Amino acid sequence: MILIAAGEEFKRIDRQTKGELFARYPQVEWRGAMGLRDVLAHGYLDVDTEQLFTVCKERIPVLLETVRLMIQDLQQEIA
Repeated sequence: MILIAAGEEFKRIDRQTKGELFARYPQVEWRGAMGLRDVLAHGYLDVDTEQLFTVCKERIPVLLETVRLMIQDLQQEIA
């Protein structure tokens, strides 16, 4: 569920910032994160659990680090 919620929020942020915010952080494959949300939310039967595990293991740490950096950058911009 957390991957679905995160993907939905990424979509919302992307719409609100017209793609400009995520463009500043290319180290994350944002379209892939949003697409993963769609696959999981709609219950597509072709979810490859091994591939999903690999994505979680290898990409979520980079995603978390990047989101923390984004928060810091945005806090500095509004200060």
